[in-house]
Amino acid sequence: MPLTTNVARLYPSEAYVTLNQRQHKAMADQLATVSKSRLLDLAGRLSQGDLRRVEAAIKVQLGLR
Repeated sequence: MPLTTNVARLYPSEAYVTLNQRQHKAMADQLATVSKSRLLDLAGRLSQGDLRRVEAAIKVQLGLR
């Protein structure tokens, strides 16, 4: 899921997350699938709270909520 540092406005299919002590916005409206071989470096780890917010945004985007 793409992240942006533009956190001025939050839509229902987006979630605030903290990565490397900086606030980002995870954008579930831009979900994409990629091969694991294209994932080169670990950007960081999300907290359990951030993961719950991302999961909720995905459910909104997919109409599961």
